[in-house]
Amino acid sequence: MAALKGAFLNFGAGLLGALPNIVVFQFNPTQVSRTPAIPRRPPACTNSGATSAKQQPCPPSESMSFTLRIDATDLLAQGNPIAATSGMLPTLSALEMLMVPQSPTSLNLLSLSGSSGSHQSPPSSLPTVLFFWGPFRILPVAITSLSVTETEYDTLLNPIRADVSVNLDILQPNQLAGDTLGNAAYNYSMGVKQVMAALNLAYAVQFGVSSSLSFSL
Repeated sequence: MAALKGAFLNFGAGLLGALPNIVVFQFNPTQVSRTPAIPRRPPACTNSGATSAKQQPCPPSESMSFTLRIDATDLLAQGNPIAATSGMLPTLSALEMLMVPQSPTSLNLLSLSGSSGSHQSPPSSLPTVLFFWGPFRILPVAITSLSVTETEYDTLLNPIRADVSVNLDILQPNQLAGDTLGNAAYNYSMGVKQVMAALNLAYAVQFGVSSSLSFSL
């Protein structure tokens, strides 16, 4: 069975009209760093009465980081016309477009007619990006930074090799107001996580948790 490829999916990018922005990883990263964190630390003693350290305003946040490697060597050897004329610049551009706010689609009729007024068009907003990392993790994310190191160029100075360090935050439901796709992806992945946590009980039994509990009691 062929290994799945990770990807970024943005179906509302509006590239060239209505085309989505989909970046399939040429090579899966060899490691992914994940940092789950509670949104608020337990309060310190303030002599203001008892408080519960268990109370949290929202689900845990999580950030992720990894490095993507892109290389046009194989594509050039296969005679790929896009690689021959632009190297890996299309892939780098598609990654960077995931961070570009989308312009509002509504028109400001007052400005078109020459009339003045206080009405403003809706502000630009970042696109909803889904991070696909296998069938059990499809997460709505915001890419917070990219660090691009281009290591080789063709005769037109198009990059043909590059390493891209990616940092992203997983978006929470309170950050996805009105975003049906993002909320669906978040709820799906959280549901899978709960199922996986339940399956861990089978590991606990195999590792002898019952005997350990008997000893502690």
